[in-house]
Amino acid sequence: MITPKEYYILSFDTTTDAMQAEKLLKDYFNIAIMPVPREISSGCGLSIRFQEPDETSIIKHLKETPVIHGTLYKMSMQKIDGKRNINKLFSP
Repeated sequence: MITPKEYYILSFDTTTDAMQAEKLLKDYFNIAIMPVPREISSGCGLSIRFQEPDETSIIKHLKETPVIHGTLYKMSMQKIDGKRNINKLFSP
């Protein structure tokens, strides 16, 4: 198995949003609830990590499911000077 070079994180402003998103996403994606990485500031401290790096499918699903109120980021697995490269991809 090849280790991906980046992963996708969905962060939330509220715990309620995180729990609702988990219910809506778990049937479509292999996900895990985790603390928000320190490179991202988020209101509630919870995020969802997508285990498979399928950016196109993730963004398409988020656009088609407007009840999910989160911000999607792509994060590098490698740290440079103690920080990971992070790109904001999608926000409702």
